[in-house]
Amino acid sequence: MRVLFLCTGNYFRSRFSQALLQQLIEINQATGGLQVDSAGLKVDPSSGNVGPMAPEAISALQNRGVTIDPGSLSAPKQVTEADLDAADVVVAVDEAAHRPMVLQQFPAWENRIRFWTVKDLGEEDGVDPIAQLEHRVQQLFDELKPG
Repeated sequence: MRVLFLCTGNYFRSRFSQALLQQLIEINQATGGLQVDSAGLKVDPSSGNVGPMAPEAISALQNRGVTIDPGSLSAPKQVTEADLDAADVVVAVDEAAHRPMVLQQFPAWENRIRFWTVKDLGEEDGVDPIAQLEHRVQQLFDELKPG
């Protein structure tokens, strides 16, 4: 079972979700073929994002006991049709922002993607996106874990 998280730039939400789900898999020894990856729907090197992952995501993960070595992380990657084809479960973290991107780039995938409603940092309207992601990732793990 392969899970693919999507966000806009593959910098904060999808990377946080990927690392958190990977941690849940390892803690629960739920290897059973459960794999996780992430990508972006509109990765833009000129976006102002510095490094492979948002510092807020790294800090939030470290606060949850997830060890992250920024030096070993790959750069944000743009999702491809092959990435989607390789996934059993695809989650786009912000329906309002990501459904139009999916429709533009991968219209055949619209009904095969799960859309969450987690806003980006600075857009959250008083709701903590990190807490939202943590809750949703835990729910997803509980649904998908083997056994």
